[in-house]
Amino acid sequence: MSLGVGDTGRNIAAVLKNRGLRRALLAFAVFRPTESAQWIAILVYAYGAGGTKEMGIAAVALLVPTALSAPFVAQVGDRIHRERALALGYLCLGVAAGLTAASLALSLPSTVVYLFAALVNISISMIRPTHLSILPELAETPAQLTAANALTSTLEGFAVFIGPLLAGVLIAADGPRLVFGVMAFMMIAVGLLVLAVHARARMTEHHGAVGDALEGFRELKRRPGARLLLGFVAGQTVVIGALDVLTVVLAYGVLSMGPSGPGVLSAAVGVGGLIGAAATVTLIGRERLAPAFFLGVFVIGVPIALVAFTSGSTAALILLGVAGIGKSFFDVTSRTLLQRSVDDDVLARVFGVQEGLAMAALALGSVIAPIVVNRIGVDAAFLLAGLALPAVAVIALERIRSVDRDSAAADPADVALLRGTALFAPLGPANLERVARNLIPVEVAAGDVVIAEGDQGDRFYLIADGSLEVSRGGTPLAKLGRGDFVGEIALLRNVARTATVIAAEPSSLRALDRSHFLAAVTGSPAGAVALAQEMDRRLSEHDD
Repeated sequence: MSLGVGDTGRNIAAVLKNRGLRRALLAFAVFRPTESAQWIAILVYAYGAGGTKEMGIAAVALLVPTALSAPFVAQVGDRIHRERALALGYLCLGVAAGLTAASLALSLPSTVVYLFAALVNISISMIRPTHLSILPELAETPAQLTAANALTSTLEGFAVFIGPLLAGVLIAADGPRLVFGVMAFMMIAVGLLVLAVHARARMTEHHGAVGDALEGFRELKRRPGARLLLGFVAGQTVVIGALDVLTVVLAYGVLSMGPSGPGVLSAAVGVGGLIGAAATVTLIGRERLAPAFFLGVFVIGVPIALVAFTSGSTAALILLGVAGIGKSFFDVTSRTLLQRSVDDDVLARVFGVQEGLAMAALALGSVIAPIVVNRIGVDAAFLLAGLALPAVAVIALERIRSVDRDSAAADPADVALLRGTALFAPLGPANLERVARNLIPVEVAAGDVVIAEGDQGDRFYLIADGSLEVSRGGTPLAKLGRGDFVGEIALLRNVARTATVIAAEPSSLRALDRSHFLAAVTGSPAGAVALAQEMDRRLSEHDD
């Protein structure tokens, strides 16, 4: 199903009226331009210190530690309340940026500068996973979640445009140190802002730092579709890492654009990102995201490849702008599909794994690009960077479509039914969608036996319409209606049915098989707590 312009506008308005989402997005809007600016600042510093070779060294020094630590750092978003984890990330980033600015101002050795800049990137690796994992908690509907992702992409496109310009202005005024000084001030300010965000209550479990971090990897092992998505994200980030270097080489070595050239070329990607992000609002409410995902992959890659055939700055700017449009579609679709594909309670850790892979991929792209340029030339490097991912997408076409089908939007009526049930109410929108997709419609006539006492239990039943009568040993126990449920005790305890359930009138039920039921209520700490409370109540009333 797709939404009209009015529905799209209402969903965006609902996001902006949601106080928590509004503050989280405002903080992200301040964070992203400074993130882009600091990366350009450190590359400019490295280029001035030793040319393209030093740029590769700097990329490794900054990004490899971040890649290794990101899954561990990001778990903070699953261990404590995510709004506090997000505030902590911003505050840590502010302190690290301040230390980097001080090291530059004092003209300390480059080793010290890279050490503090690495701390900046490690702090960044906490922020993005926590931001992306807090959105499903703050969103009130799946459409709001897609809208929040679209707005996040809009902000990223804006950042890719503003960040390089900000970097250019600040570097021209007082060098890279001013970029980090401004970042320090702004990140401390937004960290204090985020402290006022209040997300949906969420239970957490702790098994030790290593065990918690590895849970993100375990979740990906269970979800092959999510692994595929992360592979594409990593591949796209390799391209972006290479492009960061290639734009510097293109600006200085090919187009002779002068000191502002790299920033201008990077800004072109940002302008395209803004246009693309505005267009991604058309994705809100769509059941199928695979077409837009593939569109993003190809619209990123093909224009980058075509830069190899340009000889002027205008054509290069246009092509990089088109690539920015594709990046927006890729970002929104890959994030939304990933949020739909994994359990909410490990979502920050999964995004932490993604962040670690992205940092490693960024470093890989930054290291490979100078080597490729030196071996086969700038033009061939652009061709390789642009065409690699589309080629993989063609090969993986059916697998991506499968992921899309498995995570397609559920019936809104079933989602509402689950949300109104005590057992499932604690779950966030993404988890509710997942449970709703596994519901099996069951229609029964008056007098039909839904559950027979003594039988082996294989299904859980939720009443969507009508009513059921529960009895034990011929003694009536209860009459249940819409929103009530039966059958959970036999599934949880692996025992025979403890009561008989008969339809009192023609009724519409929703069934969950044993595996899906257990995954829904015991795979989530919040669901497990709600289940325990509900079982205590039901057993005290002698219901099944």
